[in-house]
Amino acid sequence: MTWIRKYPSPPRDNNRTPILFKRQDNIVFADESYFALFPHEWLAGNAATSLRDPYQLVLSESRAKLYFPSIPLADVVGRIVVYNDTIRTTVSGIVRDLDAQTDFDNREFIALTTIPNSGLRPYYNWGEWSTTNSVSQALIRLTPGVAPAKIERQIARLADKYNKEQEIVYKTTFHLQPLSDIHFNGLYEGSVNKSTLWSLILLAGFLLLLGAINFINLSTAQAARRAKEIGIRKTLGSSKAQLIIQFLQETFLLTVLTTVLSVGITPLLLKAFSGFIPQGLQYKGIWDIQVLVFLLVLTLVVSILAGFYPGWVLSRFRPVLVLKSQPGSLSGNARGVWLRKTLTVSQFVIAQVFIIASLMVSRQIHYSMDKDMGFRKNAIVNFYVPFDFYKPDRTKYLLYDKLKAIPEIEAVSIGNRAPAIGGSMSTRVEFNNGKKALTIMPDTRSGDTGFISLYHIRLLAGRNVLPADSATELLVNETMARQMGFASPADAVGKFIGWDHRQIPVVGVMADFHLASVRTVIHPLVFYTEPRYGYVMHVALRPSPDSWTTALAKMQVAWKAVYPNADFDYKFLDKTIEGFYKQDQELSRLLSWSTGITIFISCLGLLGLVIFTANQRTREIGIRKVLGATVVQIISLLSRDFIRLVSLAFLIAVPIAWWAIHRWLQNFAYHTTPAWWIFAISGVLMLALALLILCLRAGRAAIANPVDSLRAE
Repeated sequence: MTWIRKYPSPPRDNNRTPILFKRQDNIVFADESYFALFPHEWLAGNAATSLRDPYQLVLSESRAKLYFPSIPLADVVGRIVVYNDTIRTTVSGIVRDLDAQTDFDNREFIALTTIPNSGLRPYYNWGEWSTTNSVSQALIRLTPGVAPAKIERQIARLADKYNKEQEIVYKTTFHLQPLSDIHFNGLYEGSVNKSTLWSLILLAGFLLLLGAINFINLSTAQAARRAKEIGIRKTLGSSKAQLIIQFLQETFLLTVLTTVLSVGITPLLLKAFSGFIPQGLQYKGIWDIQVLVFLLVLTLVVSILAGFYPGWVLSRFRPVLVLKSQPGSLSGNARGVWLRKTLTVSQFVIAQVFIIASLMVSRQIHYSMDKDMGFRKNAIVNFYVPFDFYKPDRTKYLLYDKLKAIPEIEAVSIGNRAPAIGGSMSTRVEFNNGKKALTIMPDTRSGDTGFISLYHIRLLAGRNVLPADSATELLVNETMARQMGFASPADAVGKFIGWDHRQIPVVGVMADFHLASVRTVIHPLVFYTEPRYGYVMHVALRPSPDSWTTALAKMQVAWKAVYPNADFDYKFLDKTIEGFYKQDQELSRLLSWSTGITIFISCLGLLGLVIFTANQRTREIGIRKVLGATVVQIISLLSRDFIRLVSLAFLIAVPIAWWAIHRWLQNFAYHTTPAWWIFAISGVLMLALALLILCLRAGRAAIANPVDSLRAE
């Protein structure tokens, strides 16, 4: 029902003038079995009878109070609600609104039997077995122990009973989708991409790991400051286990403090990232027992990961050497240095993978939004017009004529959906190419003869359809022509297609254009004229944006002159297309934030290792300066190993990033390719940051007075 323009008019009293409610949503046709699958609390009526007969209506509590304020819910039963000025329903039940977030957030339920018993029957393809519409759903509860594949085969046999095709080119398949998959499966208009969720979880895990690595690096880099404390404790009898436990406790305390701080700033983060967070997610959810257990486990795991190794290293100091001010000889063993370098390389690998991924996601988004869709998308305005499918009138043509007279408007057309608007509308057609009989399931678009020229859709062969009130001629796209068996588009012109029990000629072949985002392959398409059933006005404005404000104002005046009681609600087509990539844009912004944090953490880790190395080589630096080494020579000496580490991290990150990018791009039927310069930018950026840190910290060690360092030794 979502494709019908709705104007429900529920009166407060059956004997009074009805009140008009516009653009109501969450309205569905359903039968009595719906509430058996999705139980609701009934405030009036019951599940067994409230949707049994045509024109019955069940309202949610919120809608009942909206439509009939100040009336007890029990008295709402029996009241009249009229949809679209044609579907006159009677309230037969009221259910309580669902508390939790759900994909089945329906608020008004019209008896499904209303469709076959009203003029809606032909518009919902009630008798068709192969015509599909993305807004229709069949919900099935399986008997425990029954395999979904068995039911799929039974449904297929049932469909075959009513379909006698000899060979099906674009076949309708039947797949039972698990209820748990509805929210996540983008192929069926799921609102959340599960792979995106896993990516975000991995993102958070990597950031947490980087924090733990940093803590280890910085703790061991500052080991000398606690060396004497450790030596004295061991002299007084402390064991290694006691010292390790002490450091674990200190780390646990720091982790608890950071956890408390993170909980405190969560409301601010929820506001800052409100664009990424589903509606209904509230801060109070953090006090859920599962969340608290997760935070406790996370705190313990992080404490152990970050605190065990520094505690183990420091507890191995030998008191005699420590108290002689020689901790470096113990903490700088080959194994410890190797581990610290490995951790630093790991940080830079993660950072460079993030940089490459962030650049690549941004590149794909720009590719998607800038890609030639095969039709004009700029300066196009679409809006629905009030329309009665039972009794099509010519009111919309009055608006059409007024819009055509506006100088700032270039062209106007009446039809159904725009070329790319999301969702799908398809039907079954039959064609015999002389070798075999084919049944194809193309998507459909309809409009008047100006639709093709308004959207600048190219004709590869033949001509445009002629004016008509119903489908008497057809246009097909390239993909459709190929599935009909023609290598050349011109060969399809003049052929007849079985359409709605009639043979209709193909008079032209359109160049392929996208009906959805670039995630989806281009399907076969049929275009036909049926403007009397058109419910969308397509308006092409003049190319100059300066005139758009004037054009929209005049369109508003024209609308009110024809539909004084209806709101003028329009959308720019290019903004609608941008909405296809909203999740990708949000992912790109999150990656940008995460990349910045990752680079910062990685630089801190490198700084820790530089500090550690400079502390370990203090005497060597002093001696080299006494012997005449310059500051540049000493910085070069200290930096050499670190440059190798950053370069090694780049070599490791490139294949990992390429693999991850390649996997992600498979989500798009049409995508860009990884460019070499993206990888080069990542390597150069991290190398430049590493050199900056090295010059600052190693330079400080290089310019230190050698007398002070040698006196300390």
